Amino acid sequence: MKNTIKFNTDKLFTNITDQVQSFLNNEKCTDGLVTIYSPHTTCCIWLTEDELLHHADVRFFLDTLVPSSKDPEGGQKNTKYLHDILSLRVDVPLDEPINGHSHIRSMFFGSSESIPVIDSKLCLGKWKQIFIVELDPNRDREVLVTYLGEKE
Repeated sequence: MKNTIKFNTDKLFTNITDQVQSFLNNEKCTDGLVTIYSPHTTCCIWLTEDELLHHADVRFFLDTLVPSSKDPEGGQKNTKYLHDILSLRVDVPLDEPINGHSHIRSMFFGSSESIPVIDSKLCLGKWKQIFIVELDPNRDREVLVTYLGEKE
């Protein structure tokens, strides 16, 4: 069985733990495995703690390692990610969002997570939560939640 979570956000982290648990409760899932999957290249799934300062640390890390615009490099002093030079790409329209940094940031996160379900509850540690990580904000997105296992 499956469920889709639709959203559009400008936040980097969106906690969807309660929505996933509600899906399991509504479907009367007891023991099995739930998978949360993002089909989007710049929208990821991450298991981490829901703590504001931790999220700020991650944002600072990403901004430092993969800034939205690069320092000049090379003889041409290129300040763009090659992905953002749309005239070099034949497969995209010229109004394509400039998001090369978002694609590189996605390397730090996964597109899916699988979590055991035991006695109808997500088997997460005390602080662990399920997050959508939106690296290219304000876009219509959907995340697929599937369950494989026993039901009441």
